[in-house]
Formats: sequence, C-alpha cells, structure tokens
Amino acid sequence: MQLKGKRTLITGAGAGLGREMALAFAAQGAVIMVSDLSGDAAAKVVKEIADKGGTAYANTADVTREQDVAAMVEQAAADMGGIDCLINNAGIEIIKPVTDLTEAEWDNLMAINVKGVFLGCKHAAPHLTASKGNIINLASAAGIIGMPLLSLYCASKGAVVQMTKALAQEFKEAGVRVNALCPMVIGTEMGDRFIERYEKDYGIPVSDVIIPRQGRLGEPREVADAAVFLASDAASFINGVALPVDNGGTAG
Repeated sequence: MQLKGKRTLITGAGAGLGREMALAFAAQGAVIMVSDLSGDAAAKVVKEIADKGGTAYANTADVTREQDVAAMVEQAAADMGGIDCLINNAGIEIIKPVTDLTEAEWDNLMAINVKGVFLGCKHAAPHLTASKGNIINLASAAGIIGMPLLSLYCASKGAVVQMTKALAQEFKEAGVRVNALCPMVIGTEMGDRFIERYEKDYGIPVSDVIIPRQGRLGEPREVADAAVFLASDAASFINGVALPVDNGGTAG
C-alpha cells in the first residue's frame, strides 16, 4: 500500500475528483480527512471509506473563510495525529463568454479557486513541515492553455500553477514538496457541464474538440491515480511540477 498511514486532508472531497481521490487514497492505506462545504456530502464519503475498511473523518468548511480553513486544518491534525498530505481540491467553474461575466462571479470564483488554495497552504504549512509532507493543488489544463468560455477559470488555474511553483521553492528547504495536477476534460459533473455549455454555445459536438486533443474523456480514477503517485515516496524527487493528466492534450 503506497500511502499506508499517510494522514491526508482533502478539500472539496464530498463529490467529483475530491471524492475519487479520497477513496483512492484510503484504498492505498491513507487516513483521510474529508472536508467539504456540504457536511452531508463529507459524511457520506467517510461512510463509503469506512464500509471498505478504511479510516476517515468528516469536516465542514468554506475554503474562502480563513477561520474555517484554520479550524479545518487543526481538526485534521488533531483527529489524524498530524498531516502528511494536503490536497487543495475545492473549486468551481463558470462557463460563459468574458463579456457576460460579472464582477461578483469573478470575486467568488477567485476566492474559491485561488484564495482557498492560499489559505490551505498557509495554515497546513507548519504541520507539513513537521511531517516533511507534501501538497497537491488541483489546477487544470486550463491553467496551461487557453480555452474558450473559460477565461475566468483559466485565470484562476494559471494562478494555482504559479503559486504551486513558488511554494515549491519556498518550502523546499523545509522538506515539503508542492505539486499540481492539471487534468483536461474529465468525466465528472464539472466535465459534463462544460460539454453541455460548449455544445449549446458553439453548436459543435464536443467530441470534435476533445478527440483531436485528448482522444477521449478522462476518467476520475486516472486523476486519482496521479495524485496517489505524487503523494507517495515514489515521487520524492518531484517538486514544483504542474502535471498534465490529459493524454497529451496540452502537448501540442
């Protein structure tokens, strides 16, 4: 078991990729703090893990509120006896032309996707320094290349990529690794919403765009497997990387 005993805090873990990573990490022996804005969703994932023989705890937090994030981190450290891995997964998307975006939408998305990552890293850093642990930030292929209707999302994920690289340098001497995952279109609810809106606005089957880029929709487990690798000792010399999970979609 690659992650046996690794104490892992995952934000936005009540659904989508966060849930998939929580289940995958637990299957590899990690102890999980499942944090989500929805306490019911977090509790459901904890039960899924427990039913499979794993150990997990539930937490409710709004990653845009510093007091929530600070409390989340302290609860995780107390319940699990420390933190070895932080996965900043919580995030949202807004799919619309830039001319239709509002200032309120900008502020809300940036608060969740960027400020949430900053707050998680800030408050978990002392615990990760003590454990010589690691951080995985969920960025996106949209943080590497431009995508129509996703200008705001691209801006936020580009910020996550650059924050990841900066913190990898900042925490290197403390023995804390910081990496990012950059999935392209994955078969989650978020992926489905992108496909639906793209096809509505452009009148083009999204398969005509996805197949030339990434061949097919990615599977959530493929992102979770990449996260397992980055969190494991097998990735001990990998630091500051924005790892595409896209079947070569951003390669050319």
